[in-house]
Amino acid sequence: MDILNELPERRFDELDDMLAFISIYDDENRTRAYFEMLEQNRDKIEGKVCLEAGCGFGLIAEHLARLGAGKVYAVEMNPHLYEIAKQRLASYNNVQVVQSDILDFHPAEKIDVLVHELFGQLLYDEDIYTLDRLRFEPGLVLPEKAVLMGGCMDSVSLVDESVTPHVLQKLNGALVSGLFDDEDIELMFPVLNWEYGASTYETICGISAYRGDVLYFGLQIMHHDKVICRAGVCSNWSYVWTPRYGDRFKLVFEPGARGTLVKFKWIANK
Repeated sequence: MDILNELPERRFDELDDMLAFISIYDDENRTRAYFEMLEQNRDKIEGKVCLEAGCGFGLIAEHLARLGAGKVYAVEMNPHLYEIAKQRLASYNNVQVVQSDILDFHPAEKIDVLVHELFGQLLYDEDIYTLDRLRFEPGLVLPEKAVLMGGCMDSVSLVDESVTPHVLQKLNGALVSGLFDDEDIELMFPVLNWEYGASTYETICGISAYRGDVLYFGLQIMHHDKVICRAGVCSNWSYVWTPRYGDRFKLVFEPGARGTLVKFKWIANK
């Protein structure tokens, strides 16, 4: 969904962010995986103080309330999403909807469980970095781990009348999400890990052991070292593609004026 008319920049950003949640919630596999993760941790949720960071429409906060949380903070910065969540959660006496940037939120009591979905297609390219800068220390973070995985394959099985070999060649150095159909393909090797409290924002990765003229990336979200959601299964996370021009690459994530900057380049073998 795209906004097609001119709007003031702030309003455009707010509405664009709101519309993004519709596609997130359209991913039924993602929603089901998160609900199952919460249900597996019901004993850690019942009677506890829980928080959903970036609550959107409030689906996760509502599920926390239904699982018996003692109190749920549903924290959302976007004013339109805040109003939607506030209306959705109005009947739950144990839910407090808060309009705030999660980085500015400072609860009066200890947060026992924090639930989030702040991952981008490339793990760090959206908002996951905010969990390193919270003004409080949650007891449990769900999910607590994710891995950006990679793989290589031959373009002959991918190119078609639209994305031709010539088009693919022109994309040298560009990381493109959704370039090809997001079928369930193998994720072969780890590229970069995130674990709450132990983030790494750059990597140099060697791929000489893998054959193929296309490099791709896909996210795996983990809980207790089990995959709960991944690219190719949960449509919220697309595979990211680039033509292969070497056996080693460097991937770096840096804070930018608006979000996270992603820097990618092929590097010469030593």
